[in-house]
Amino acid sequence: MSQFHVVNESTEDTFEGTDHLQDAIRVAREVAGRGPAGDLITILDSGGLAIRQFVRMGDGTVAEQAIARRVEVCGDDPERNRAEPLYGL
Repeated sequence: MSQFHVVNESTEDTFEGTDHLQDAIRVAREVAGRGPAGDLITILDSGGLAIRQFVRMGDGTVAEQAIARRVEVCGDDPERNRAEPLYGL
């Protein structure tokens, strides 16, 4: 079973699986470059956790997107309960 899977978030298509993150990044960039602008291409680990995301921009370039996660904070300040980046870029 592959360690990493490349998935199109819009169509839910699954592309090549790989055991190495660098190979998954290469595949994700290639898939994003062939797709329509705005489609998110995500690398998932074997547990289903999103590791990296790529998107084709309007000018045809491929950019890495920050992955956000929900942060729950005690108290009732809604401004503090906001999404924060999971991985720094």
